[in-house]
Amino acid sequence: MSIRLKLSLLLTLLFVSSIGNVVFTYIVESYWEEKMKWVNHEHEIIHTSESFISSLMDAETGQRGYLLTGDVDYLEPYYSGVVNVEATLERLIDMTKSHLTQQERLALVSKLTKQKLENLEKTIDLMQSGNRVDAFAIFNTGANKKIMLEIRKVITKFSHEERLLLEQRKGDFRESRAMITTLVIIEFFVFIFMGVITAIFIKGSLFNPLKLLMKSTSKMEKGIKQDVSEFFPNDEMGYLLSRFHKMSEKVFEKTESLTFNATHDELTGLRNRVDIHNEINNAIMYLENTNRKLAIIFIDLNKFKELNDSLGHDTGDFVLKVASERLVGAVRASDVVFRYGGDEFIVMIKRFDELSQIESITSNILKAFEPSVSFRGNTIGISLSMGVAISPGDSIDSDEIIKYADIAMYEAKRDEETDYKLFDRSMIK
Repeated sequence: MSIRLKLSLLLTLLFVSSIGNVVFTYIVESYWEEKMKWVNHEHEIIHTSESFISSLMDAETGQRGYLLTGDVDYLEPYYSGVVNVEATLERLIDMTKSHLTQQERLALVSKLTKQKLENLEKTIDLMQSGNRVDAFAIFNTGANKKIMLEIRKVITKFSHEERLLLEQRKGDFRESRAMITTLVIIEFFVFIFMGVITAIFIKGSLFNPLKLLMKSTSKMEKGIKQDVSEFFPNDEMGYLLSRFHKMSEKVFEKTESLTFNATHDELTGLRNRVDIHNEINNAIMYLENTNRKLAIIFIDLNKFKELNDSLGHDTGDFVLKVASERLVGAVRASDVVFRYGGDEFIVMIKRFDELSQIESITSNILKAFEPSVSFRGNTIGISLSMGVAISPGDSIDSDEIIKYADIAMYEAKRDEETDYKLFDRSMIK
């Protein structure tokens, strides 16, 4: 076979290899991005369902606050919650339109949500028209609680279905990663094989004849050999492996970021309300066969809205960050601080033996908030009101114990002689 024919075959082989590498890289990236898109889609559905429940609770909290205090400021989270409930529900319906079972569940949720919002609106209308007794009569029937429990039950099934799909998507993603890893290894060996073939072609067709002609130029001869042996195939392989590594890192970073953002407050970095019921129920179950107790401290910053309106949202955000830092520093390492919403925080005392321990923790919290803070030339004092409910004494249900701590906090806010109160059942009236 002539040198020209050998060179033609070599160039053709190299050309096909280069095209194949480009096509392979494109297919790998497209396939990877498709699997990642489905994983992110399931994360987004789950996050939106949690936002739906959170918005519904915001609306309920605003309604409850308005009925208990008559303060129209509580209507702001109510109206905001109603708008977000409708928006998130519509988004869930759109994102799951290809899933018939989920659409049926959302249709039921939509019907129940409409009933709940109508009940909330009715009590607010009665309160605004001066019929406080009628408003509380509806509020105390427990109808809203039953509807909320039914909504939670359906959304739990909805979320469970989506989490199963998420695990399936993750499984597909892991399989695709394993397949891509296998393909990369195969591609690696293909490049090794082509490198050997190329070396044989070059050595047999070019180097050996050149050696005879260039005996006196051994330096140049060695330089040419080094250039060829280093050029094939290491650069291409290095490029492919680096692309594979970058894609892997991007997927893992995005997954971790989605998980963190779903469960943490963006402003303060504290845990948000998404998993608070699971946390409380798990802690209660853990203490079930022991003599130890769990406490929920519901905390509200006093006159926060006035501060926000007078000094601006930047000042309000600064105060919320300071409050979160002081709360974390005032409780034990085993306790958990949540930002429940707006200027409301919840501290979960996971385990304690004596009531004096709770009094010590609340005292630490109050001491932590004694110093004022300065922001943009303004000296700001931060005060708070706290309500404490204890499990199992007050309740073993997460919804109830949060509600009871909330009621106790409102009682503390009304009583100018104290900053916190323990819940007792007389407060329900």
